[in-house]
Amino acid sequence: GKSAQLAEYRTHAKLAKRLPNYRVRLGLSLHSGWAIEGAIGSEFKIDASYLSPSVIVATKLEATTKHYGVTIVFSDTMQRLLSDAVAAHG
Repeated sequence: GKSAQLAEYRTHAKLAKRLPNYRVRLGLSLHSGWAIEGAIGSEFKIDASYLSPSVIVATKLEATTKHYGVTIVFSDTMQRLLSDAVAAHG
């Protein structure tokens, strides 16, 4: 499975030598709200940009995953949108 693959990378001799004690950490946040999407860039490269206070909230929530040592955090706005069955597991 994927855990075996990650373990293999974690113990790979060349990677361990080049990046000692390196660990991948993933933090996720869920929030719901409006956003305006726009394309910015040039004829060679175009990136999407989002303008919204909801994006700022989601970004700040994601930062809290590191502070609390958890993988996922979601806002009360998102919790209210969950089905009763899903909310019961929280």
